[in-house]
Amino acid sequence: MSELPMTAPVERIMSKRVVTIDVSSSVFDAAREIMSRDIGCVVVMKERQVIGVVTKGDILRESVMKRLDPQQLNVERIMSQPVLTVEPTKTLAEASNLMSEESLTKLPVVDKKGELVGIITSTDIMRRNQPRKIARDLI
Repeated sequence: MSELPMTAPVERIMSKRVVTIDVSSSVFDAAREIMSRDIGCVVVMKERQVIGVVTKGDILRESVMKRLDPQQLNVERIMSQPVLTVEPTKTLAEASNLMSEESLTKLPVVDKKGELVGIITSTDIMRRNQPRKIARDLI
């Protein structure tokens, strides 16, 4: 992986394969998707629109730690909302600044029509732009 300038567009490093679930899904459904696919979150959809994000942390904090049954609990009750998104043409710097300002680690990427086209995470940005630093930290 080569370094990209922070002026590069989000679409250069966003993941295009986004796992989504319907707003009617249970927390158990979300957890199953997250665990079986080894991902950090699922994007919650309602009629083709992004309405929320459910992370591993949301599931632990809002279901497990509160001893609520994930099969009976709807994702709408625990998802992060309102969801903030970024357009694919925005720069990595703009996405990174939004994540920092809002204490987010994941941003769904939507086109001008509001349709989901990808997702970008703080880890994506960090890995793509600091490979030498990561290598030094691992040694």
